[in-house]
Amino acid sequence: MTTHKRYWIFGLMFIAIFINYMDRVNFAVSIPAIRHQFNFSLEQMGTIAFVFTIVYALFNFPGGYIADRLGIRLGMVASLGWWSLFTIMTAFSGSFMGWLWIRGLMGAGEAPIWAINSKSSRTWAAPQERSRAFTIPGSGQFLGPTIGTLLAGWIVVQFGWQWSFISFGILGFVFLPVWWAVVRNTPKEDPGVSTTEREKIGIPSTASQKGDWGAALRVVFSRTGLGVLLTFLTFGYILFTFITWVPSYMYYTFHIGIIKSAAWSSIGFAAGFVGFLLSGPFNDALTRRFDRLKARRIGAGVPMGAMIVAVSLSLWSASAHSAIGTALFIGLAEFCMNLTVGSWAVNAIDIAPSPESSGLVYGIYNGVLNVMGALNALILTWLATRWGFPAAFGSAIFFMLLFLVGILFVIDRPSYTRLVAQGAASSEVAATQD
Repeated sequence: MTTHKRYWIFGLMFIAIFINYMDRVNFAVSIPAIRHQFNFSLEQMGTIAFVFTIVYALFNFPGGYIADRLGIRLGMVASLGWWSLFTIMTAFSGSFMGWLWIRGLMGAGEAPIWAINSKSSRTWAAPQERSRAFTIPGSGQFLGPTIGTLLAGWIVVQFGWQWSFISFGILGFVFLPVWWAVVRNTPKEDPGVSTTEREKIGIPSTASQKGDWGAALRVVFSRTGLGVLLTFLTFGYILFTFITWVPSYMYYTFHIGIIKSAAWSSIGFAAGFVGFLLSGPFNDALTRRFDRLKARRIGAGVPMGAMIVAVSLSLWSASAHSAIGTALFIGLAEFCMNLTVGSWAVNAIDIAPSPESSGLVYGIYNGVLNVMGALNALILTWLATRWGFPAAFGSAIFFMLLFLVGILFVIDRPSYTRLVAQGAASSEVAATQD
């Protein structure tokens, strides 16, 4: 009998990421209410966002190692339990320093989430379905804000900003026993997986999940590894511009209420969700038609070029004082942005030296992405304070151009081909030793 247990893993991974990003977006929605209660400046709010993101970023490096060491089952329980606790604790922040401490500790708990997603797609998916295995769960990154923005806006207005954090944190604790009951680290450890499904996945892994820092760093600092690093670095600024600041952009640029700004922002998050969801099938289809590197370049380069056009049109719409037009063009930009993910992000999985190091390699790259995301909080609020949110959003175009340089020119074919072949060979060796 053929089983499909891997789809359960990917579905639960989707829910975990969905909850993760609901827990983040309530801060963005609550900014006006928090500022009103505590009399914080916009730059102080930027500092709070920076502390959350920089701690999250720095803990991605050990977070990837933790994902390899603990495996996806226990790693998720530890991570999600920690961040859910401090999501609830956010409601009890009583001072600026309290905000910094609690949001920083929350960021530390969230750090392993993408390394766990990377590891689950490497250990539970066949290579030809790896983009889908990574991006379909990852689409929770935008469905969470789509629903969370509207829900948090309603909760803030009806019950106060504190209850948005309490409610979302409780949701995380409800999910934990479901994950523990269903998920196992690898197909080998799960007696419910048929031999046919194991053969289809074709990537066995031992129960010992120990990453190799030396091998991981050699990959990262290769020619292709540095190109992948540049795409992660630049995408960090682009992503955090949209995932964190759109509600404030709409609120302060067009002088509309919290619920309306949340509603307009949800258009972009919904479009981003669709883009993320389609990104995996789109890029898997490209790999069937072209060689892998060419497919990755097309899958990242074409949508990113379209995103530059969409952001430019959103700036024009903002100058014309059209909230509807700006929201729609931002939505188009977020759709294009996420359509790239199944290409450039999956490169980090493809070039990992072994399945046992996949979480570690992705943790390094995602840490760099989020360091830039943390700097985005400082840079964007500085620009917005002096020249307004449209000018601040326009700064993302520069990073989009650098992203194209990384994917099209820094990543080179000989280095890329060598790293992919080495990763595949390590999996074959593991298979013969299993």
